[in-house]
Amino acid sequence: MADAAAPAPAVAEAVMANAALRAFSGFLILYLAFLLRQERFAPVSGDIALGMLAACAGAGGLAGTALGAWAKARAPRLLVLGTPAFATAVAAVCAALFGLWAALAAAFAGALGQSLGKLSMDATVQQEIGEDVRSSTFAVTETLHQLVWVLGGLLGLGMSIVADGRVALAAVAGALAAALAALLLRRPGRRRTRSDGRARVPGARPEAT
Repeated sequence: MADAAAPAPAVAEAVMANAALRAFSGFLILYLAFLLRQERFAPVSGDIALGMLAACAGAGGLAGTALGAWAKARAPRLLVLGTPAFATAVAAVCAALFGLWAALAAAFAGALGQSLGKLSMDATVQQEIGEDVRSSTFAVTETLHQLVWVLGGLLGLGMSIVADGRVALAAVAGALAAALAALLLRRPGRRRTRSDGRARVPGARPEAT
C-alpha cells in the first residue's frame, strides 16, 4: 500500500491544474470588476457592464457544473488537462480582441474552468485516495485552493491599477500556458503500469494477491 503521506501522482496533477484555474478565476473576478468601473464601453454603462459580468460568471459556473457532472465519471483525467488548455486559449484570444465582449467571455471561461477543475479534482481524489484519508485530502486541497483564489484576486486588483485588459489577459494566458507545460512535463514516466492494467505509484509496495 502506498504511503498515505504522499499523494498519488494523478491527485498531485489535479491539484496543480485546479490551483491554476482557481487563481485564474480569482484574478478575473477582481480585475474585470475594477476595470469595468474604470473604463467605459459605450453604450453600456459601468453598472450594466458589471451586471453582465456577474451574469456571465454565473452562467459559466452553471455550465461547468452541468458539463462536469456528465464528464467527470467518464474522463476526469482529460478534464484535468483539457480545462487549463481551454482557459489558456480563451485568455489569449480575449487579450488579442479585448473589449467588453472579450471581458465577458473571459469571465465565463474563468467560472467554467473553476467549476470543471473542482469537479475533475474531486473525481480524481475519489478514484485515487483511500477512504481513510479522503476527507482530510479534500479539506487540505480546498484550503489550498481558496488561498490560491485570494492570491489571484489580489494580483488582479494590483493589475487593474497598472495594466490594461490586453496586457493583463496576455500575462494571464502566459502564466496558464506555463502551468499547462509544467503539467505535461510531469506526465512521462511518472507512473508505472501494473500487470492488472492499473497505474502504480512509484515506490509503493505491491499489493498482496
